[in-house]
Amino acid sequence: MIKTRNATELAIICVTGLIALALLVVRFHSANGSKEMVALAVAGMLTVGLVVGARHLTARNQAKLELTGGEQYRQMADEYRRLADLAITAQEHTDLKLGDVGVQLDYLREKIESMQKILEDVE
Repeated sequence: MIKTRNATELAIICVTGLIALALLVVRFHSANGSKEMVALAVAGMLTVGLVVGARHLTARNQAKLELTGGEQYRQMADEYRRLADLAITAQEHTDLKLGDVGVQLDYLREKIESMQKILEDVE
């Protein structure tokens, strides 16, 4: 299966091929080819490194821009607010129910105390 490449990847491949070709040409046509070959190799590596670095920085900045300024970020923020509101509502509902249970326990405690007094009076 053939993988399609974008322009940056194609440029990196072409530059690498040109550097390899230049190294071969210089090596076979120059009496003092080793110094020139080293200089070309270093220049080629720097060029490839700069292209790869620029591509990485561009992709990172683009991803950051999409995250902070995009519709997806706003949707996530809205969903977070909705879930936070639901959590607060659930907590308030729980507090109300606990208050009701506390009132019922107080009522039952009073009933038990009154029944104990009646039982003590009967004895």
